[in-house]
Amino acid sequence: MSSTRLAALLLAIVAVVVVALVVGPGALDPWRAAAALGRGLFGPHDPRDVDLALVWTLRLPRVLLVALVGAALASSGALTQGLFRNPLADPSVLGVSLGAALVAVIGLFLGLDRAGIWVTPVLAATGAAATLGILWWLASRGHDGTTLLLAGVAIAAACGAATSSVLALAGDRPELGVRVIRWLMGSFEGRSWGHLGAAVIPIVAGVALAVAMARDLDGLLLGDEIAASLGVELATLRRGAIAAVAILIGTATAMCGVIGFVGLVVPHVVRRWLGSSHHGLVVGSALVGALLLMIIDTLGRAADLPLPPGVVTSLLGAPAFLWILLRTGARRAA
Repeated sequence: MSSTRLAALLLAIVAVVVVALVVGPGALDPWRAAAALGRGLFGPHDPRDVDLALVWTLRLPRVLLVALVGAALASSGALTQGLFRNPLADPSVLGVSLGAALVAVIGLFLGLDRAGIWVTPVLAATGAAATLGILWWLASRGHDGTTLLLAGVAIAAACGAATSSVLALAGDRPELGVRVIRWLMGSFEGRSWGHLGAAVIPIVAGVALAVAMARDLDGLLLGDEIAASLGVELATLRRGAIAAVAILIGTATAMCGVIGFVGLVVPHVVRRWLGSSHHGLVVGSALVGALLLMIIDTLGRAADLPLPPGVVTSLLGAPAFLWILLRTGARRAA
């Protein structure tokens, strides 16, 4: 990625962060928001300071968490597409996100989340890794992209049905049912510095791991035999890629629920802009994913829309998925 494009993306992200801190219920002008941010950074922290509560306690951790989740979803999508050599591969389309959500919901049902804020991300990552393992087993047996996609749809349906069963069993606990349903729709409501602290290390580590594997993923695009002849350790690469996607999707799902199609659409946009080299693709996808999800969340808060970001991304992503599917089919037919 050229320094000019990187600078443009970073400036756009900073601009959206500034707007996100200003807009929403109890809107502030930029100077008041900047002053409140300064008091949050350097003090004093007055509990009666309304501006400080809005900017530092409510908005800033949410905005930063949205950016992290967007980066995690988009970079995991780029990594999944490279791993399976399939432009339609995406953790949400292949059922990985719902697999992560299922294990996390079971943990919530059993009350395991009371042990600490780290429990739900670990459970979600376990579910994501298990789903990816099944998909990779199918891919390693020589099944084509269409079969893999259909298998992902079946896994997503099974995980969705199992999650509904857990909710049905929790019928005598309506507060848990409402909490889980809101979470499954993909929402950042009520997110705090604690959530941000739990997410930042695994997401940064997952993106860094994906960037470290970029060169080997470029070799994998040429086929297993050529990649091996170039010195790519295929087994190590696949284990590392599955671990990175599991960490990214597990953490993102645990923090905000299921947000689909970001990992499908963003890598396609970035690939057309920056090319197919995985180093630029992963880094660019992380930045564009953060930017996209922040814009969606900020517009929703500015317009006071009741739709969670997860619903909005699905409404936007489903037509994009159909377009990519038709475009891929037409290219293969040609």
